[in-house]
Amino acid sequence: MKSIVIGGSGFLGTAVCNELLKRGDEVISFDRGLRTKIASPEIYADKFTFIEGNIMDRPALPPVFEGADEIYHLAGQLGTSELESAMRGAIEVNIIGSLNVFETAIACKVPRLFLASKPNVWLNTYTITKHTAEKIANLLTRYNPIRISVLKYFNLFGPGQKVYPVRKILPTFAIQAMNGLPIQVFGDGQQTVDMLFVNDAAKITVDVTRAEYNPNTMDCGTGIEMTVLEVAEAVNRYFNNSAGVISMPMRIGETPNTRLVANRAALEKAIGKIEFTPFEEALNRSLAYYERMDPHDANAALNFYGFSQPFSMAW
Repeated sequence: MKSIVIGGSGFLGTAVCNELLKRGDEVISFDRGLRTKIASPEIYADKFTFIEGNIMDRPALPPVFEGADEIYHLAGQLGTSELESAMRGAIEVNIIGSLNVFETAIACKVPRLFLASKPNVWLNTYTITKHTAEKIANLLTRYNPIRISVLKYFNLFGPGQKVYPVRKILPTFAIQAMNGLPIQVFGDGQQTVDMLFVNDAAKITVDVTRAEYNPNTMDCGTGIEMTVLEVAEAVNRYFNNSAGVISMPMRIGETPNTRLVANRAALEKAIGKIEFTPFEEALNRSLAYYERMDPHDANAALNFYGFSQPFSMAW
């Protein structure tokens, strides 16, 4: 099996590369950023190739896609409030870049492709661009000999998730708590999340892509709802952080009082019952990763967000 992972050096992309390699596949990671850091490179050296490239460079795609059995399109311009001042760039990468991937895959006769999407509950640039790419994928699948499967990921977390420049719930909470700072929660913290361990997400991604095709976009989450405040308190307990939690004004791009929880019914109908990593186990593994972080990287994150002054905000 020859699998292409676009955005293979990213958080989810790296996990998907590792999952594919564990299954014995030939994996090509295509990414414009740093080289993909796969697990056990000495074992998988003959099965793994990294190619530096950009989905905006359409002529660069056919040589990579030729002969592929499947493509995982995980690249994108990320951000919530971060993209409101970079809307044009997000549109170009998340919509036009995705179209480049879709059209090239069709031209190269790749039989199946996977697209990462997200729940459409927030009115922001990232959500709009991902939803648009999702609808384009649905349209192209209808009229072309390709299957484009789509999952809406809920709140991904796990070892390796970057602490900046895009603000994500667990890395942000960890960097504050491990430095004895109060965890900043937007609003009253009663908005909810569905925390999905990245290794579980990677396995589900491959299973869905290879299952009987379902034209409908499916939720990818545990179905377990937690408040943001509950997540913050769990992080504080791990680090024995007595600084507590403080409420901050709601950030641009996030809708107040949102409830996020996946409906697993369609997903489990497609691939069978899923055994998710228990939250506490996944949380401990993730926070242990941040504990081992290079102090220079930790300080850079603190300075980026202005966390060295507990009540400041940096956007």
